[in-house]
Amino acid sequence: MQIDESRKLLLSDTMVPDLFILEYLPTLSGIAVKIYLFLLLTVRTSRILTEQDLARRLGQEAEAVRTALLELASADLLHYNDEKIELIDIKAAEIERLYRPRTAAPPHETERAQKRFDQREKLMGDIARTFFQGMMSPSWYGEIDSWFDRYGFEPEVIYALFQECARRNKLDSKAYISKVAENWSKRGIISFNDLNQYFLDYDKVSKASRKIGKKLRKNMTEYDEEMVARWIEQLGYDFDIIELALRKTTRLSHPNLSFIDRLLQEWFEHNLHDAEAIQAYETEKAKQITQQRKSQVGHTVSQQNRGNFEQRDYSSDYLNSFFEPVTLDDDTVDRQAGDTIDLETLMKQTEQVDRQYETSNSSQVNGITGEKEPNTK
Repeated sequence: MQIDESRKLLLSDTMVPDLFILEYLPTLSGIAVKIYLFLLLTVRTSRILTEQDLARRLGQEAEAVRTALLELASADLLHYNDEKIELIDIKAAEIERLYRPRTAAPPHETERAQKRFDQREKLMGDIARTFFQGMMSPSWYGEIDSWFDRYGFEPEVIYALFQECARRNKLDSKAYISKVAENWSKRGIISFNDLNQYFLDYDKVSKASRKIGKKLRKNMTEYDEEMVARWIEQLGYDFDIIELALRKTTRLSHPNLSFIDRLLQEWFEHNLHDAEAIQAYETEKAKQITQQRKSQVGHTVSQQNRGNFEQRDYSSDYLNSFFEPVTLDDDTVDRQAGDTIDLETLMKQTEQVDRQYETSNSSQVNGITGEKEPNTK
């Protein structure tokens, strides 16, 4: 960039546009502000200024200077490339943006426009004095005017918009305020009464969300609060009804808002809006479920028995044919007849059976070995 060196630095002044101080200064980094002020000072000299010169003069790294120049370029304060740096006249750009040629309008439109213009001018003056200490950037005027035309806000709503953003310390961000204005418009806010009702509903939703989070031991997210807002604003349920749905989550191992949402939607579809009707509905629903389960169990059993053949009828003679006849000895017959045997007779019979068993085993052993049984007589 070609700059002219001044020989009267001792008595010279550098003009900084107020528009830069009000509009751009709050959002720029420190090094970007330093570079811009240095460029304003040296813009009238005639020597070549490079990134290395800026880095040495400001005591910064070359990469940091390059980043700051790109920041200034993105803010539309200068044009920057590898060969040249050109400052933009921000006052001329703002005037061109705000004031455009307009064709002639009919008298009645002109009268309405003048009345609307007076209201807006008064509002913008109040906003400038209250929130910007009387020094509001000119770009705010165009932004506020666009909110009037785009969303149809009443002046009181615009003023309340700045009050709300000032309470959140967000007056330095046009993007944030514009997003709030868009959100209010989506909720159908036009007049101050609409806004008042919105704040009442918002407070109601916030309190309900805190109670739900406390009962479920859950940190409520923004999406959870949107769901709670739908229960209150669209379905029309108070927290007393929502609490009935919360009690239904006790049988769940992991309670969640999706279950509550389905339950409340079911009640709404059945036009249930008071606790007595809901409890009666749930009682009847539980009975029906129990009956269905019983009928399903009976139906399952009948399905399992379907196709079975008729059971055969077997006679006693047929069943007895599977057993061999047993011959009973006299003693057994006597015992079955009810006769009793004393202990001495029973011992003699036992000894006799033992001797017969030993004699039988001895004969079998002698027959295998070929030996004759010894004569014991």
